[in-house]
Amino acid sequence: MNKRKMQFIPVDASSTARRLLWIAGALALTHAIVMVLWFTDVLPVDRWLYIAVFDLDEEESIGTWFSTLLLFGAGLLTILTGRLAASDGGRWAHSWSLLGSGFILLSMDEVAGFHETVNTLVKSVHWTAFGAMAVFLSAIVFIPFLRSLPARTRRLFLLAGAVYVGGAVGVEAATLYHEQNDLLNTLGYNLWTAVEEFMEMAGVILFIRALLSHIEVELGGAAVWLELGTGHPETGTGSPEDHALRAVPDEAAEQRQAPAA
Repeated sequence: MNKRKMQFIPVDASSTARRLLWIAGALALTHAIVMVLWFTDVLPVDRWLYIAVFDLDEEESIGTWFSTLLLFGAGLLTILTGRLAASDGGRWAHSWSLLGSGFILLSMDEVAGFHETVNTLVKSVHWTAFGAMAVFLSAIVFIPFLRSLPARTRRLFLLAGAVYVGGAVGVEAATLYHEQNDLLNTLGYNLWTAVEEFMEMAGVILFIRALLSHIEVELGGAAVWLELGTGHPETGTGSPEDHALRAVPDEAAEQRQAPAA
């Protein structure tokens, strides 16, 4: 009987976060350079379409695609953490799932722009006011869950949240002056956009790092691995279900902890 070949690729918390931060930083820097070239008239007007994909404020851009992937990946990883916690007798599995669903909703908003719809429907109040209220209510709801987490995980979660909200709501609120005075098409505003988008991406990356570290350190010494199904040995084919992100025992860690014979 043919058996499926499996390949396990370790996903390390620190190295994964470092690589993602490099990508986020490169995207933010590219955006800033493009804006300087554009608003100082170094770049011809008819060439804008060639660099529009680097504008972090555009939905059809590389930065938006990357941010969407980050948020969606964070959501899936959070739900996975909840399932691992449930299998380990955890009582907060529903909170993990709710938090993960929130990240998936944010990934949808990154492309669909739900928060911009709020500005269209409610002219008198900017969406950042509703965003701040949502953050406040979420903090109250998740206080018991946060208190249940190990101190290190809790600190990393709070840091990630502060960075993300600081960019998504804080910087956005700080640039309301530009929107109210029709200054959106200026170099100053677009440089602030680089700061805002980088803080959002960095916040999600810090959260992903916290999740990976929590799974590795707190959930029974498990390590997160990317499992790649290569299908049958003869054909090398497989279905999408053959691929999964899951936690498996870290044999190297078990050997280090095992008492000497």
